[in-house]
Amino acid sequence: MTASLKSVPPTTGHVKHFTLFREKGEWHWMLSAANARKIARSAHGYHDKHDCMRSARALSMAAYNASIFNAEDDAYEL
Repeated sequence: MTASLKSVPPTTGHVKHFTLFREKGEWHWMLSAANARKIARSAHGYHDKHDCMRSARALSMAAYNASIFNAEDDAYEL
């Protein structure tokens, strides 16, 4: 990754979190798990930092109670 991170979360005592960073002049977000593994990353960059943050917050709220769909069984998991 060629991004510049101004502050790096601690490697111990991690909590799941979004990290905002710039890459090639655009803002991106990355979601990390409590064990520091990267879970997801924005599919595209944002010109404005506020739009990037808004996208990360929307994902955070939408995924909180998201259902799990099993495409192979064509049914939702309970």
